Amino acid sequence: MMGKKRKEIYEEEMMCDWMVRDVLRSEVRKWARRIGVEERLHEVHIRPMKRKWASISTRGRLTLNAELYRQPAKFRAEVIVHELVHLKLGHGSHNALFRSLVRAYLATADKER
Repeated sequence: MMGKKRKEIYEEEMMCDWMVRDVLRSEVRKWARRIGVEERLHEVHIRPMKRKWASISTRGRLTLNAELYRQPAKFRAEVIVHELVHLKLGHGSHNALFRSLVRAYLATADKER
C-alpha cells in the first residue's frame, strides 16, 4: 500500500506526464497541418530515447523523446519539422530539397512570432 504523501507525488508525476504528452502532441498536430502531412501521420509516441530526439517511419509513426519537452520551443519545432518533412518527402535523405523545406517552414514560423 502506498502512503498518502507518496500517492500525491505519484499522482502529480502522472499529471505532469500527461500534460507533457498533450503539449507535444498538440505541437505535432499543428506542424502536420501546416506541412500538409496530417493524413499521413498515423501515430505519435512519446517515450524516453537514449540516442536521438525523434524518429519517423515511412508508415507515419512519429516517436519523440520525452525529454524534448524540456527543450526550448524553437528547438522542439526544429525537431518536429525535421521529422515531418521526412514524411512529406517519403524518404530519409537530407538532400538539398529536404534542407530547403525545413528552413522554409521554420522561417515562416519565425515570422509569425
